[in-house]
Amino acid sequence: MRLTSEELNKIMKQENVDRLWSWSRVNCFMTSPYEYFLKYIKHIPEDRQDCIYATTGGLAHNILEKLYGNEIKYEEMDNLFEDSWTTSFNIAGLKFDRNDEEKNQRIADGYYDNLKHFFNNHCMIENKVDVERFIKIRINNSVFQGYIDAIFKDNDGNYNIIDFKTSTKYTGKKVEEMSGQLVIYAIGLHQAGVPLDKIKICWNFLKYVTIQYQQKKGTVKTREVERCKIGESLQSNAKMWLKDAGYNVDEYLKLLLDTNSIDCLPDDVKEKYIISDCYVYVPLTEKLVNKWINEISATIKDIELREKDYAETNNEKIFWDTEESVKAENYYFSTLCGYSANLHKPYKEYLEKLDAAKKGEDLFGGVGRNVEAEVSNSNSKDVDLSWLDELD
Repeated sequence: MRLTSEELNKIMKQENVDRLWSWSRVNCFMTSPYEYFLKYIKHIPEDRQDCIYATTGGLAHNILEKLYGNEIKYEEMDNLFEDSWTTSFNIAGLKFDRNDEEKNQRIADGYYDNLKHFFNNHCMIENKVDVERFIKIRINNSVFQGYIDAIFKDNDGNYNIIDFKTSTKYTGKKVEEMSGQLVIYAIGLHQAGVPLDKIKICWNFLKYVTIQYQQKKGTVKTREVERCKIGESLQSNAKMWLKDAGYNVDEYLKLLLDTNSIDCLPDDVKEKYIISDCYVYVPLTEKLVNKWINEISATIKDIELREKDYAETNNEKIFWDTEESVKAENYYFSTLCGYSANLHKPYKEYLEKLDAAKKGEDLFGGVGRNVEAEVSNSNSKDVDLSWLDELD
């Protein structure tokens, strides 16, 4: 349950701060200082309401919150998803891609198939789960508020913080780069008294499954695949086991492709596979914690300095995005951002220079800007730990 404004004001008074930060606010600035300016300084409403990505994530979170909050039964998830999808995609006309209708439909079909499969095949967490749990985090002199999607205490006594994601799965360096929200929630839990080595952080990527499958030599491999491509991804391995057991290979491979389910396979072949939800864990180390403390502290310092300068000069250029940053986030501005080029002036300027480049003019001339980092450690106080006991 979300805290009321009165409850949040009480926290600010207790913590002796004039505002509570959120990951979404800081991350907004990291992505685009000018979007931060429009949203949090000028309080200008977004003028593009046709992007479905945020809505898709929201409907998925809502269904899972109701499931683990015991408001709906497992078998009710599918109907709730169908109703939400129809409202968002078919009726409201929200878009995955604003510029290409064919691409938009292709992405929509994939999202629909993947999420429908999830809500019919989600592997329930067996331990007691708390959802949308409010948490307070102190990062140096700043206090954050947040709501953990899901948290449970496993059989080894570890507290698992889960963020449900409908986006593309993170891999490689992106795992650490995208871990900021999870890490600050872990910091909050640690400040509440949980040892760092008893905290685990992860995403559950709803569009994917993790498949463990046996190979001929007895070794077991693991793959993460899109839910709508399970049958396709297992063709080669299933062919080997079907052939080895003397079954009609072509018949079963076609069934596997058509049904997208291992349930169509003979039991002695089906047992070669274990399919589960796709969890991606981030190793929670002191190095990673300090990295995000440093980065968040530096970002907040940058924001506060710019806010002060703007209050004195009323010059919006203080929050201007560099051409380099706009170019790097071009997909975000064209597809995901809630502000169009009509309001987001740095993006409009970028588009105008792209247009000029087609006529032979110079395109990029901006340079980036560094911010100073500040490192220190601090702990929150007077934290109610009773909800942690309820996870036992």
